[in-house]
Amino acid sequence: ILATTGFRSAAFAQWVGPAQAVLVLLVFVGGSACSGAGGIKVVRWLLLFGLLRREITRTLHPRAVLPLRLGNRVVSEEALRQVSVFIFLYTLLFGFGTLTLALLEGSFVEAFTASAQAIGNIGPGLGTVGPMGSYAELHPVSKVVLIFQMWAGRIEILPVVLLFSPELWRRLR
Repeated sequence: ILATTGFRSAAFAQWVGPAQAVLVLLVFVGGSACSGAGGIKVVRWLLLFGLLRREITRTLHPRAVLPLRLGNRVVSEEALRQVSVFIFLYTLLFGFGTLTLALLEGSFVEAFTASAQAIGNIGPGLGTVGPMGSYAELHPVSKVVLIFQMWAGRIEILPVVLLFSPELWRRLR
């Protein structure tokens, strides 16, 4: 599933609920940095949790100098800000898609997994959009939302958001 091929080798919709939940959570984790896998990517999660740990420590020790390291390298504040913004925008786009699909399709599980699969460019979800199902029966607006999520997830979310920024177009004139 994380290979983003859409190929299915098992009918995971028939697996027990906890196994399906793990599969859906892995969609958000994604693959390694620079891989073609969908999702947020492991390195971004490592940086986000490192930032969280650092901020908790900083609350206890406000004057401490706490550089965040990834391996032997110190991660710049700029990189940490970019990772935080990326995960925030990813979550926002995912939430918008899930809410829209849930309202149009009536099934939260299908909406949640379809939205996660679309933004992560993974493939099948659960329910009617599962490995043995199809997206064909979805409402046309749902399909547009999923297409936008797939596009934003594949290109990268920040450049897509910038396309909708009036400031970008003013600077280009």
